[in-house]
Parts: sequence; C-alpha cells; structure tokens
Amino acid sequence: MSAANDQRPRVIAFGSGKGGAGKSLLCANVGIFFATLGKRVILVDGAGTGASLHVYVGADTPPPAARVIAGQAAGTPVPGLLLVQFSGPGRELCEAAREANADYVLVDLPAHRGADDLDAALDADVTALVNTPEPPAIELTYRFLRAAFVRRMERAGLAADFGLAGDAARELVASTGTPVDFLKLAKARSEDLHEAVKAEILAVEPRLIMNGVRSKSDMDLATALATAARRRLGVPLRHLGHIEYDDAVWVSLRRRRPLLIEHPECRAAKCIEKLARKLLARDSDRHDITVGGGDTLYDLLDVDPSASDEDIRRANRRMHQDYKVGSAVVGGLLSAGDIAAHRDRLDEAYDTLMDPVRRKAYDQALYPEGVPVPTPAAPTSPVVAIPAVDRPPMPALDEEVELTGAILQQVREAQGLDLREISERTKIGMTYLSAIETERFDKLPAAVYVRGFLVEYAKIIGIDVDRVVESYLRRLREGAT
Repeated sequence: MSAANDQRPRVIAFGSGKGGAGKSLLCANVGIFFATLGKRVILVDGAGTGASLHVYVGADTPPPAARVIAGQAAGTPVPGLLLVQFSGPGRELCEAAREANADYVLVDLPAHRGADDLDAALDADVTALVNTPEPPAIELTYRFLRAAFVRRMERAGLAADFGLAGDAARELVASTGTPVDFLKLAKARSEDLHEAVKAEILAVEPRLIMNGVRSKSDMDLATALATAARRRLGVPLRHLGHIEYDDAVWVSLRRRRPLLIEHPECRAAKCIEKLARKLLARDSDRHDITVGGGDTLYDLLDVDPSASDEDIRRANRRMHQDYKVGSAVVGGLLSAGDIAAHRDRLDEAYDTLMDPVRRKAYDQALYPEGVPVPTPAAPTSPVVAIPAVDRPPMPALDEEVELTGAILQQVREAQGLDLREISERTKIGMTYLSAIETERFDKLPAAVYVRGFLVEYAKIIGIDVDRVVESYLRRLREGAT
C-alpha cells in the first residue's frame, strides 16, 4: 500500500471477503466520527449498481455515479461529510481520491475479488478488512488475501514467471496456493526473484476488524485468524479491533439514521469510535514486519523465548484448539493432513520447551549469546508546553464551583498543558476544543458529540468526568435557548 502524502487526503479502504460483513456500516460511521472531529471527509461508494452507502449516513438517494471525486461529492445530513459514487477502475479511484479537497477519503469496496476491486484495496493508504466470526467469512478472508497477493504479482510483472496471469489463475491461487509457496519457488530460482516476491507479500498489509462479536471466544478468533494468516500465508495481517454485536445497528438502519447519531452510547458505537481513533493514529500504522511467523519452537507456539512454563501451557492449549479439524481458524487454509502434521510439530515444541534440560540445550543452540529478553516499554510522561512562569494558579474546584469553559481552560493551563497537545492526544479538532473553552456554543456539534469531547478532555486534565459533563452540558442547553 502506498504511503500517504501529508498534503493530500488519506485514503482508507474498507473491504471484506464476503457481503454482509458490515464494511459499509463501518465505513459510514468512521466517516461520521471523523467529521465530528472537524475533519473534511468524503465517503466513496465503490459498489456500482449495488450502491447503498447513502442509507448508512441518512441520505435519501445515492449521488450520481462519477469518474472523478473532486467537485462531484454530494452533501449529506452530517456536516462536513460528503458522499460520491465512483464508477471507474480501482487504480483510478485512489488517484482521483488524492486530488479531492478533503482530509480523509473513505472507500466502501464491493465484496469482489476482481482486479479493479483489488487495485483499490492495494493502492489505499490503509485497507481495513472487515470480517465476522463465521467459517464462510473467515475462509473468504483468506481467499481475499491470496488474491490480493496475486494481483500484486501481476502488477509487478512477476505473475508470468509462475503462470499466474488472469482472473482464472488468481481464483485458483485464492482457493489452493499460498504466498509462502511461491516464495519457496522463487528462492529455488534466484535470490533476486525471492526478494521481489517477498516485497510483494509484505505490500499486502491489511488491518483486520472483527464485526458482530458476541463473546470473548469471538475476540480470540480474530487474533488467531491474524496469526494463522501470518504463519501459513506469510501476509502480515494485523488485528485492529472488533465491533460488538448490537441490536441498535439494525434499529438505526430501519430508521435510516446513522448509528453514531441515533445510538451514540450503544456498545457498537463505542467500538467504532475506538477503531476510528486507531485509524487516526498515523504514526503507529507501520511496524517491522517479516514474511511468515518464523520456524523456531517459540514461533510455533507464538510465545516469547523468555516465556514461563505457564505461558507455554496456555499457548499450547490455545494452538491445539485453533489447529484442529473443524476449527474456523484453519477452514479453507489447511487440509486434514496439514493439520495433523502441524499438531505433531506443536507437540514437539511443547515437549521440548517444557523439559528444562532439552529447553536449555535448544536455547543454547538457537541463541548462543543468550536468550533475548523483551525490552520494557519506556514510561511516557505528558509533554509540558507551557513554561511554569506563565501558568495561572490552579482554580478552586469545590462542589459549588460551576465548571465553565474558562475554569476548564485555567485548570489545563495550570498543569502546563497546551491545547494542541490535548488535540493530538484525544484526536479532537482544535476548533472544537477552543469552542469548548470559550463557550462558543454555536461552533460546537450536537450535544452527543460534545459529551464525548468533554469525557476525553476531563480525563486529560484530571477532573471528575461526570461533574464536567453534567455542568458543561447544562450550560450548553441554557446557551442554546
């Protein structure tokens, strides 16, 4: 996926292996959340004749299909949020998106694996792959990842070396082959070909979002799926988060109202807000990644070399649960024979690492200079932007004191916190934060969003959240009348 240009819109594509996974719901509501933070957002419905994104934002009809995005987007009931239906090829879609006058362009991709759809997913700055905890959806997610790899190979001019050209070959690999298989073939031919194939595998780097989660086992399934994709396919799939199953979703759809506006306090809305904040965090987008999950016994059990015996026991139970016939994690990924062979390797890893003598000998052979110990994360402290000599005194915060915008500002400044720092930490626009402190109520969005802003603001400055929300919203209501 391409790197974002800071002077151009950031393109986030929402795709899925099958229809009905919830990508349109997520795309629309992430866009709504971004808009409430003061971002300029354009939603792109890439479904062609199946366009339905307008329903999720509360618009009556879809906008006319267009081959450009800049200047063609139509307004929606949500301030700051525009909508366009794109009708061109996938590669043109992302090119057109980067010419738009917006901070973010969010693309709702069709649930297909054609070349155009894959191009749009691969050219986006971020691809969010939406899934559900059901065997058919998981199997089709693996197919999507395989097909995306083949498309990368086609575009890089490498497909012909393996006889992969065309839709039929892409679908065959999506059903049977794996990127790791082709990496091994490339290794046998030349080091240059091996490195070229490896680069194309690493370029397929989507974020996984599990929708319709009902239990902890559904959450664990998402993590297991990402691990299996890395180990078996070699694709660096990363789990971004989940959305809980919530009846409020279909209630809002029946009323043709956006979920974040109709039910902002429901479980699904809170999950979407958390995911949206992660998508805003550009600095954490990329990590050091490798093809596959490694071949050590620790890699097999997905534990650190410094893992305790109890860590290894838990990992062994988890892996045997995930890698068995009938498991949703390996459906469409491993044959019965492959599963049996992998379980034998798991048993070997467990027996070796649980035997102190054998583990010591293994560690000495694997790590001659000593077993690596995970480096603890460095403690973080807030950046103090206001010099001590310029700070006002801390105001009295007795129960009878009304928490006005001016009081909140004084508390913030007394702690040396600059407003821009709070904006960066909360992802709330500077315009809204300034309006809260100056009580420019006409510049603030609906009260449900102001409530969320106040919660994040109060947490940063260390004041009782409930008291801030109650006091400020009362003033907001009085000011609006």
